Amino acid sequence: MQPAFLTYLRYSFAFRLVMLYVVMFMVSVSVLTGITYWALVAEPREETAVTVRAERDQLSDIYKLEGREALVRALEVRAQDPAPRKAFHVFIAPDGEVVSSNLPSWPSQPHFSFFEIEADRYVEGDEVDYQALSLEQVFADGSRLIVGRDIEDIGDREERLIEVLVAAAVISVLLGTAGGIFMSLAVGRRIDAINTAAQQVIKGDLSRRVPTTGSADDFDKLSVTLNEMLDRIERSVEAISRVSDSVAHELRLPLTRLHAELEDLAAKANSGELTPEHAARAITESERLKAVFEALLRIARIETGRHNINRENVDLGRLVTDVVELYAPEAEAKALTIDCQNEGNTLTRGDPNLLFQMMSNLLDNAVKFAPPQSVIMVQLRQEGDHACFSVENEGTGIPADQRAKVLERFYRVGYPDVPGLGLGLSLVDVVVKAHGGDLAFANTAHGFSVQVNLTSVLPEPLKA
Repeated sequence: MQPAFLTYLRYSFAFRLVMLYVVMFMVSVSVLTGITYWALVAEPREETAVTVRAERDQLSDIYKLEGREALVRALEVRAQDPAPRKAFHVFIAPDGEVVSSNLPSWPSQPHFSFFEIEADRYVEGDEVDYQALSLEQVFADGSRLIVGRDIEDIGDREERLIEVLVAAAVISVLLGTAGGIFMSLAVGRRIDAINTAAQQVIKGDLSRRVPTTGSADDFDKLSVTLNEMLDRIERSVEAISRVSDSVAHELRLPLTRLHAELEDLAAKANSGELTPEHAARAITESERLKAVFEALLRIARIETGRHNINRENVDLGRLVTDVVELYAPEAEAKALTIDCQNEGNTLTRGDPNLLFQMMSNLLDNAVKFAPPQSVIMVQLRQEGDHACFSVENEGTGIPADQRAKVLERFYRVGYPDVPGLGLGLSLVDVVVKAHGGDLAFANTAHGFSVQVNLTSVLPEPLKA
C-alpha cells in the first residue's frame, strides 16, 4: 500500500503538470542539443571526412601513376600543411617497412571505413592531444596508406555536449520534482480550502465562503467568483423560502373561505335554500386561486427560459395606446386623469403579449394606488438607442428600503384595502429581464415613477 503522501502526489494535477513540463523541457533541451550537436560536431566531422576521403583518393592516384617516391614527397608536403586541422599519415611498404609516417601508432589490420587514431604528441614535456579521423587504402601490391585529419576539438565538443545534456537532465528532474511537490502542496492547500467551503455549503451552511489571500491571483479570482455565486444562491434560497411562506399565507385564506363556501353550499343544497350568490362566492375564490397559480407558473416559466418568447419587431407606441384605452374606464371611475405622452414610432425586439402584460401591470398599479382626482403620467420616449416607458402617479410610492423587496412574489407595501395578489411587479421584473431591459423606481416632483428601459431597433425601410 502506497504512503498517503505518494498517493496524493500521484493524483495531484499540479504535480503531474510540473512533471509534464519537465518532460517537455527535457525534450526541448534534447532538440536544442541535437541542433547544436549537428552544427558543432556532426557537420564538422562530415566535412573533415569528405576532405580525408578526397586526400586519400588523390594520394592513391599519385602512387599508382607516379610511384613511391612521388607519394612520399606528397605526404611530406601534406604533413607541413598549416591548415587548422593537422594532417596525419603512414605509408607502409608490402614487406611491412614504414616508408613515411607522422603517427605514433596505427592498427595492425587494415580498416575499410573511417576510424579514429589517438595521435597524441609530447612537446617539451607537455602532452598535445590529437585525434585523427582516418581512412585507409590497401594497394594491389600489399602497400598500406592511412591518411587522416585532427578532430580533437570536435571530440571535446561532443564530450562537453553529452556532459551538459546529462547534467541538465539530472538537474531538471531534481528541480522539477522539488518544484512539483512544492506547487502541488501550494495548489492543494488552495483547492482544499475551496473543497472545505463547498462541503460546508453542501451540509447546509449557506453562509460559508471561500477564503481569499488578497494576492489577486487566479485562485483569488476563482474564490471571488465562487463567493459571488454562493451569495446569489443564498439570496435565492432565502427568496424561495420567503415565497414558500408567502404562498402558504396567501393561499390559506382563500382556501379557508372556499372550504367554508362549499360547506355552506352543501348545507343549503340539503335544506333547499341554495341561491346563485352562494355558488358565485365559491367561484370567485376558486378564480382567485387559479389566478395565483397561473401568475406563479408564468413567472417561473419566464425566469427559467421555458416560456417560448416570440421575438419580433414590436411597435411600443401602439401598445401604449392600447393599454391606456384599456384602463381609461377604470381611471375615469376613480376620477383619475391619464396624461399619455406617446412619441410613437418606437420599436423594440420582443414578445408583444408579454410587453403588453408588463405595461398593463404598471398602469394597473398606478390606477390602484393613485389618490382620487389626481393625474397619472404615461410616457414613451426615445433616449439614444433605448426606448423608455414610464408610469408616474401622485401617490406616496414605495419606500426606498422596500423597492428591492416589491419585486419578490406576494410582497406588498401596506394598502391592505387595495385588492391584489402581490405578483404584478414580479411579473414586470421577469418580463423586463427576459427582454434585456432594466427597471427603475424614482421619486419625482409630482409623486412616484416606474421606468422601463428597453433596447430599441430602427424601423424597417419602406420598400420601393
